[in-house]
Amino acid sequence: MKTFPKREMLTIFLTLIWCILNENFNIATILSGVFVSFVTFYILKLIQPESGKTYSYNISILKLFIFMLFVFKDIYLSAFKAIKHILKNEINPQFVATSTKIKKPWLQALIGNAITLTPGTTTVHMADGNYTILWLYPLTIRQKDIKKHLITGFEKLLIEEEENA
Repeated sequence: MKTFPKREMLTIFLTLIWCILNENFNIATILSGVFVSFVTFYILKLIQPESGKTYSYNISILKLFIFMLFVFKDIYLSAFKAIKHILKNEINPQFVATSTKIKKPWLQALIGNAITLTPGTTTVHMADGNYTILWLYPLTIRQKDIKKHLITGFEKLLIEEEENA
């Protein structure tokens, strides 16, 4: 019964995001947002690896906000770097590999999505804390340096959250 209030809060939050993305708050948009939220819950229920297991997705709102600010900052800085490399014709796409210390799969996925949102990089594969990333202008091929350039900032923010959960 504890999950029901969390689901209600998440439905309200997802509906609010839906309305913001649609740029209006009329009744049709709100109802379609609620519908999309329920469809999302249904799909998550279908693809959840173990139906009897309860997962904890706890993260403080402050940490999540700081993580989002860090992602936005990284997006803009990387966009300028990518433009610079494109204009100088320094594009040499390569697959690189790196790993993370984070153990929770959903936090690993959060890092993988942040990498993909950053211009010039795309997470191609993620499994057991290991990432394969397509990098348009690799600055290094050393594993330690790849991690420093691509995921260390995201990892530092989320590793504390994993330890506190």
